[in-house]
Amino acid sequence: MKFGVSIPFILDPGAKDPCHRTYKLCELAEGAGFDFLSIGHHVFTPDYPTSAPFTILSAIAARTSKIKLASIIYLLPLYHPVAVAEQVATLDVISGGRAILGVGVGYRPYEFEGFGVDLHQRGARTNEALSAIRSAWITGRFNHKGQHFQIPDLPAVPMPVQKPHIPMWIGGESGSALRRAATLGDAWISANMQPRDQLATLAETYRDLCAQENKTPFVCVSRDSWVSRSREDLLRDWYADTKQRHLGFKRMGLGVSVPDDFYARLERDEMSPEEFVNDRALAGTPDECVAQVKRWRDSIQCQAMLILLNKKASFEKVAAVIELFGKAVLPAARAGLA
Repeated sequence: MKFGVSIPFILDPGAKDPCHRTYKLCELAEGAGFDFLSIGHHVFTPDYPTSAPFTILSAIAARTSKIKLASIIYLLPLYHPVAVAEQVATLDVISGGRAILGVGVGYRPYEFEGFGVDLHQRGARTNEALSAIRSAWITGRFNHKGQHFQIPDLPAVPMPVQKPHIPMWIGGESGSALRRAATLGDAWISANMQPRDQLATLAETYRDLCAQENKTPFVCVSRDSWVSRSREDLLRDWYADTKQRHLGFKRMGLGVSVPDDFYARLERDEMSPEEFVNDRALAGTPDECVAQVKRWRDSIQCQAMLILLNKKASFEKVAAVIELFGKAVLPAARAGLA
């Protein structure tokens, strides 16, 4: 099974190298043995300054040598597919064939308003863009005539290093998203909100759709994650912020399939960290995390896990967690899954 880590994007505006701490986390992730790292994407969002993830990933490519570089999740419907294909192919060339294009349709209305894009057309635009990009990467030429994009017969430059094309991972939990992942993608990426039983049902639906397409399924489970030496460290460095993160999802209209009593109990502090972790996360001591990885793999039958770290924690704590995953969790988890 593959393991990835979502890297917090840390900026130090007054520093000579403003992104030096972000680069350091990426170097630590590669040294820790993670198979891939990801950079997220939002626009018009001051507390999430990753509006150009492929630029960030290209800089990371210059400071790493083996780890795969993923955009999870890139808001594909906001952009023209030619621009995306060119940027991601350039990243693949720069990195020596390490790019992963991870995309979703988005959900925040202000992002679509800022680009003058109809939020209700995001699914159709994403489908068209994926089709146009895949075709260009395979054939070497753009040639697409659709409802939202019309691209004449022109060369695709540059072409990716990876053949037949750069892996395309698709996120989302709706029926349309699962079908999109099965028909137009190479993997399905879960959200981090659904409890285990709901996630297992979604994964099974995705696999059924892949079977209809005669495609091999690939499931990447993303989970809020943290490893620590003690329960006290977990409570202090992770649980309170992660709890607020999930309550924030609810306020934004996400996680609507999650039972309402979950959020009500979470807000009233009626849920213990152990109960929260048991069904929704990957967190605890190294031994607990190793056992949880096996349980997630066995129950979801996933091929990859993406750990989402607490972005509000200090750089030092995030760095320590990445290193501890590498020393005490990943080797034991891989040995247990072999």
